[in-house]
Amino acid sequence: MCATPFITDNPRDRHCSPRCGKRADKDKRRALERNAFVAPVNRAQVYERDHWTCQLCREPVMRHEVVPHPQAPTLDHIVPLSRGGTHEPANVQLAHYRCNSIKSDGDWPHASAALSGDRRPPWPPLPLPGFSRIGAV
Repeated sequence: MCATPFITDNPRDRHCSPRCGKRADKDKRRALERNAFVAPVNRAQVYERDHWTCQLCREPVMRHEVVPHPQAPTLDHIVPLSRGGTHEPANVQLAHYRCNSIKSDGDWPHASAALSGDRRPPWPPLPLPGFSRIGAV
């Protein structure tokens, strides 16, 4: 979850801490409750794949913040589980806690770019609904 490198003597350890393990278990449990397809999703790999950039607003994510901080990293399901989405690497992306909360299980204006596999950030970065950019005129 946190992308912290760790060394262990136990080959069964998949997470750096119990907290990281609980978070991964929660994601899997939510998907199974909705009868969604579940594949292993490694948060650290998703975060690195997305270059620590929110895929909804295209702004950098604060790596060391934790939820409920608005800029904490979270996994966002591109097609929400509640709408038949799957829990697999192809259907998850990095999002700020704030952005993910705003999106909820609804649509984001530029979700189609993420669905098409286009992970290049648009220019200029997309503003969040209801938020103005600092220094914007």
